[in-house]
Amino acid sequence: MTQRLVTASLAVLAFLVPAAPLLAHHSLANYDTTTAVHVKGAVVEFQAINPHSLIFVDEARPDGTTRRWAIEGPSLLQFARIGFTKDGLKPGDVVEACGYLQKDPAAWVLNGETLTMPDGHERSWGDYGVHKCFPEGHRDQHSK
Repeated sequence: MTQRLVTASLAVLAFLVPAAPLLAHHSLANYDTTTAVHVKGAVVEFQAINPHSLIFVDEARPDGTTRRWAIEGPSLLQFARIGFTKDGLKPGDVVEACGYLQKDPAAWVLNGETLTMPDGHERSWGDYGVHKCFPEGHRDQHSK
C-alpha cells in the first residue's frame, strides 16, 4: 500500500512540476504593484498575440521628448471573451493605460490593468486582482 502511495505521489509531482513555470508566468512578480502608473499616448503598434498582447505607445513627455512604452494586456482568448477584436486599436489612436511598472528599470513596460479607449470608454485590460487602477470599492472575481 505504501509503495503504491509513493508511486502515485511521484506521478502527480512529475505532472505538476513542468506546469510551475506556466503558473508563474501569470503573476505580477516582475512588476511593482505598490503604485499604479498612468501612461497616455498614441498607439504606434498593436500586437494581438499570445500569451499576452502588446500595445506600443509613444508618450509625449513634459520636456519635449517621447518615451515609448510597451503595455502588456490580454491574450487572444481573453479578447474573444471581452468582445475585443484585433483591429480594435490602430496606429495614431490615443489611449490611456493604468497599470504597474516592470521592476527592471531598463525597460518601460507596463502591465496594464485598465485601458481607456480612443472613444473614452475604460475597460479592464488585465486584471490580476491588485485593483489600484479601478475605482475604490471595485469588486470582481479576484476580490477577497
